[in-house]
Amino acid sequence: MRAEKVTFADVYKDFKARLPNLSKGVSHWQPNGYLSIRIFFWDGSQMVYDYLYKKGVFSILPGAVAKSR
Repeated sequence: MRAEKVTFADVYKDFKARLPNLSKGVSHWQPNGYLSIRIFFWDGSQMVYDYLYKKGVFSILPGAVAKSR
């Protein structure tokens, strides 16, 4: 029996299938460890999507404004 390889593109496709409303606002994504990707949205928020748990967690919330000095 051969094990199936899961690519980061497959992880992103799973994210788009499970969270179609959020996937409309994605600007880009990048790998973020074992079977997880970091997703960047147009509004500046970021999410980490974990393929093993099929769950996304915001690391920078929508509407959060960073103050610079």
